[in-house]
Amino acid sequence: MAQAWFTLLVGFVAASIAVWGILTQRAIARRRATFDHISKTEADADFIQARRTFIELAKQKDGLSPWSSEDCEKTAEVQAIKLILNDFELIAIGVQRGIIDFEFYKRWHRSGVLRHWAYAKPFVEGLRRRTSNSALFHEFEQLAAWMDEKHQRRLSFWDRFF
Repeated sequence: MAQAWFTLLVGFVAASIAVWGILTQRAIARRRATFDHISKTEADADFIQARRTFIELAKQKDGLSPWSSEDCEKTAEVQAIKLILNDFELIAIGVQRGIIDFEFYKRWHRSGVLRHWAYAKPFVEGLRRRTSNSALFHEFEQLAAWMDEKHQRRLSFWDRFF
C-alpha cells in the first residue's frame, strides 16, 4: 500500500515538473518571438522608412485623414501607412493568440502604440466609412485600448506567471 502511494506521489511530482517545463518553455518562446519581431522591425530599412513617412504625414495640419480617400489608395504614402497599421494588427493578433508576450511588448512600445493609434484613428475611421467595413484595423484599436491604463487587458492565469 505504501509503495502504491509512493509511486503515485512520484508520478504526480514528475507530471508537475513536466507541465512546469512545458509552460516555462512556452513563455520563453513567446518572449523570444516578441524580441525577434521588435529587433526585425527596428532594423528593417523599408519599415523604418514607412514609419518615418507615417509620422511625417501624421504631423501635417490635417493628419492622416485625407489619405483615407479613394484617390489616394495606390499612393506610396498610403502603402507606408498601411504597412505600419498592418504591423500593429499583426502584433495584436499575436498577443491574442499567445504568440507575442503582451507585457514585454507593452514595456517596449506602450507609448508608441498609443501615439500611433492617435495618429491613425482619423485615417482608419475614414477608411471604415469609405469601405463600409467597421472591422478594418479593429485589432490595432483593441491593442491600443489594452495599452491604455483605463482598459487593462485581462491576463490569463498562466500569463501572470509565465
